[in-house]
Amino acid sequence: MRTLAKGMSLLLLLFVYASATFAQVQVVTRPLTNTLEVFFLKDFDINSPATSRPIFFVDLINDAQARDIILCVIVQSDNHGELSRGETIPFSLKASERLTISSSQLFSNSGPYRFNNFSIADDAVDDLLENILATGKLPTDIYTFETIVKDKINRTTLDNDSFEIRISNPTTLDLIGPGSPASGRIDDCAMGFSNLPQFRWASNMTRFRFIMAEWKPGEDPESALNQEPRFTRIFLLQNTRNTNLREIGKDLGFNDRVEVIPSTAFTYPSAANLVLRPGKTYVWRVIGLVSTSSGPTSVTNEVYCFRIPKLDELGNYMQQFESILRPLLGSDYEKLFGSGGEFSGYKPKRILLDGKEVTLIEILTKLQKLTSKYRGYAIE
Repeated sequence: MRTLAKGMSLLLLLFVYASATFAQVQVVTRPLTNTLEVFFLKDFDINSPATSRPIFFVDLINDAQARDIILCVIVQSDNHGELSRGETIPFSLKASERLTISSSQLFSNSGPYRFNNFSIADDAVDDLLENILATGKLPTDIYTFETIVKDKINRTTLDNDSFEIRISNPTTLDLIGPGSPASGRIDDCAMGFSNLPQFRWASNMTRFRFIMAEWKPGEDPESALNQEPRFTRIFLLQNTRNTNLREIGKDLGFNDRVEVIPSTAFTYPSAANLVLRPGKTYVWRVIGLVSTSSGPTSVTNEVYCFRIPKLDELGNYMQQFESILRPLLGSDYEKLFGSGGEFSGYKPKRILLDGKEVTLIEILTKLQKLTSKYRGYAIE
């Protein structure tokens, strides 16, 4: 019985010790934004960092015991190693207090949570500053911010946390197709042979706004893109870091539908509000959406255009039309299109399917699926 009592007492002591050890101060360090891709020098005053916009925040959650602590912040990058290290003056946390400290407060000259000492790695920072002064931006790299909470008396670590800022400085955005650059003349636009084309572009960005509209005679390409009806989307590449893309779109004045795509390409949806018609010309553009230290911004590229030809403009495609119709209709083909046939010498200008005009590509695709189901024809 005495052994059991000793065992229970030991377990109780372990429980109390564990509670005292783990129920101390919790720290959460979070950046101003999770999607930062570009950081401009103008958004951080090196000479007076306390007056700059905060880069990060430190949330402290204390347990039921009041204590004095010191906050240590370490900044390092993958390419340059440790860049800086700072420790605050000791300050008190009340029992069960929740406190948020901004990076601006840490750099304050007189605040209660200011750095008491702050050191930088001269060689690494000199190299970094040279790059920043040349470009006006923080170099592409992964920057890690680590926060450590230490006890004032024995300087033991009570808790720590960190986050990463991945600066990518994206700049590339090139349209591939369909079509060609819109020069200002509708007749110069390249032909596209489907009303459900695949749009492709090359970029090192991860967020995009897509716009397409009909280009009517008398309009310039830019004006056409601003006319309704038009098709718009905001695209987010898969595996992009967590981001509230809707908020980025709204900040830039967009309220478009948001979709995730696996690569910088997508096929125009058949249920789109803007139906592409033969004989019509269309303009399209992709806008890159970038998160910067100054807020969301957009990167605009050139406008592309393409024209969906009418049936009588297709030239060699009529031969393809014949190559599918002839085996499909068999001997009926000569009765219709051969010498003396009802359609001899006839050149169709358009094709209607279920009352709607369709492109040759669409009808060829459907005809290929019907080759084993043909039973005859009727002329109306």
